[in-house]
Amino acid sequence: EPGPNCRCPAQPDVEEVVRDSAGRMVTWTGSGFARVRDGAGLTFRMDNVPYPMDYELLLRYEPESAEDWEAVVSVSSRVLPTSSRCGNLLPSEQMYRESLPHSQRYVLLSRPFCFEPSTPYEVTMRLQRAGVTQRHPGAFILLDSLVLLPRVSELPGFHGAEAAVRQEELERYQCLEVFRMAPPHPMAEACARLVCSISALMHGGALPCQCDPQGSRSSECQVQGGQCECKPHVIGRRCDHCAPGSYGFGPLGCSPCTCSPEGSVSQLCDQVSGQCRCQPGTVGRQCDQCQPGHWGFPACRPCQCNGHAEECDPRTGTCLRCRDHTSGRHCERCQDGYYGNPVLGSGQQCRPCPCPGYPGTRHYHGTACHADAETHHIVCLCAPGYAGE
Repeated sequence: EPGPNCRCPAQPDVEEVVRDSAGRMVTWTGSGFARVRDGAGLTFRMDNVPYPMDYELLLRYEPESAEDWEAVVSVSSRVLPTSSRCGNLLPSEQMYRESLPHSQRYVLLSRPFCFEPSTPYEVTMRLQRAGVTQRHPGAFILLDSLVLLPRVSELPGFHGAEAAVRQEELERYQCLEVFRMAPPHPMAEACARLVCSISALMHGGALPCQCDPQGSRSSECQVQGGQCECKPHVIGRRCDHCAPGSYGFGPLGCSPCTCSPEGSVSQLCDQVSGQCRCQPGTVGRQCDQCQPGHWGFPACRPCQCNGHAEECDPRTGTCLRCRDHTSGRHCERCQDGYYGNPVLGSGQQCRPCPCPGYPGTRHYHGTACHADAETHHIVCLCAPGYAGE
């Protein structure tokens, strides 16, 4: 790629999102979009400029609605430039506005900047809907990347008669325009040769592949762009991190998050542990279970145990480990050998049947009992071979 593709760090009012690409064209270049709220700011930090020269700034974006947006942009550096090319040109911190029409997917910013190697730069921008003064908390724009496109005419080898031929080929085949869209389109053969020359001039020769030994299938990479061959669910030019929606980078690649679509906030999970972000009331690594004391995922509801148990079967709702000598699906009746009404709010509890003695003793010969509805006397159900009075 002719220039570094700079990503932004996560900030308040900015979240990383990934669109479901099943059956649709993928429209982002990296791990996803930065979803930026109306009026929020972003800072792109970069310190990997390969060659001191003027670069055009290209912002790739995707609106969420048919509204025009604008970016208020400034470029700054805390270190004074020292190269002969940029040394006497200080990055201006003056803010200027750029229109982001909803019908477009990228915009070439109106002025280039001189960047040099080994110098940290910050490109700061505030994103807002155009033509309105009131910010809307529910309005967002998706940003893919900020791309630095080199002013190729400044490179050695692009001066003189031979350079005119190269420049003419670059323009005829629209070689650099390829890098404006996301993702870039396949290049013409003539462009591939020219872009390799541009890259070699900017970087002082060919670059090593540096394929990650854990995430790559081999140490070789593509001649153009340097993309290594990645293991399952691994991404990055060097295959050095997990793709969105996966976790656990290691020798076997990464594992899918498989976050529950009903119980999780998104399909993204923690890159190390794989923990999904759960909706209120759900738990588990994949957010596919109800929290303790609830059942019936995904429509989790409290266990109904009449105060005699805290947990129930997560699938059926049957109460587990009923206390206070109760039993039943909801701990709603007394277990054999006890009588009473243990339903919550009755004011009663389960008491041992006096038939005679008490359940568990040697002299107890009943199996169950109940209170007669009229006399309220305890009627015992006797064990075989025994009779009541």
